[in-house]
Amino acid sequence: MDGSSRNASRTTAASFMPSPLYIMRGATFVWSHKTLWKYAAAPIIVSIALLGGSYALLYNLFVKWMGPHMGTEWYSHVLYYVLLFMITVALLAAFFFIFTRLASAVAAPFNDLISLKTEELVSGTVNETPFSLVQLFKDSGRLLLHSFRLLGLYLGLLIVGLVLLLIPTVGGILYTAFGVFVSAYMFAYEYLGYPMDRRRYSWAAKRGFLRSKFGSALGFGLGTLAVAAIPIVNFLFIPAAVAGGTLLFMDLTADPSTNSTEKNILQDASAVGPNSKSP
Repeated sequence: MDGSSRNASRTTAASFMPSPLYIMRGATFVWSHKTLWKYAAAPIIVSIALLGGSYALLYNLFVKWMGPHMGTEWYSHVLYYVLLFMITVALLAAFFFIFTRLASAVAAPFNDLISLKTEELVSGTVNETPFSLVQLFKDSGRLLLHSFRLLGLYLGLLIVGLVLLLIPTVGGILYTAFGVFVSAYMFAYEYLGYPMDRRRYSWAAKRGFLRSKFGSALGFGLGTLAVAAIPIVNFLFIPAAVAGGTLLFMDLTADPSTNSTEKNILQDASAVGPNSKSP
């Protein structure tokens, strides 16, 4: 299949597939291409290790704290298991809001490989850049720094948003809506960001791209957020989100001439990208 045919097929896919479903398209793509499995294993292992390690640590602290207070009465045992259940639920909630972001940040170099290989499989073009260990460390460091900065921004926005809780009656609803919006936008920025990073998009160019395709980006973020909220499944969503974000980016940029605003943004990104650094 030649380049024009691939562009046409990607444009068609973008026209008929709602952006929230790209997380599912990404999961299907990873599952159907075994060459991606070795790269997808890393973020899954990181997610399991973070949750498992945190649970083991908290459980150990809980047993040490609860042990001296445990009696032989039946209600002591009931209280023990109730508190243990509450700790488990709280940890799962923390995993949803924080650990998924942390796991994605730690696994950023592997996520970039998933994105790169996804793009190569779809386009049929293989990156022939010679391997360089120095460049690998530089790219890994840049990706890790970028991901942790994004994580810090995300947590900062959630903390600042706590002021909404001071509003009587509707404060909780407003903060929940704010948290959903910020989480969805950050998911979109992160997982659409890997192909943009390879093209050296500046921070301004990234924001401009997301703004020009706000509906598609937010839809993808909401779809990813919904999948990340499902227990057990959220261990597996990172590779799917990376592949889905890459596929969505390729579809949105398959024919930039159809959108003059998009075309200007892409030209600006190409102009400033190589000399700019993303945060």
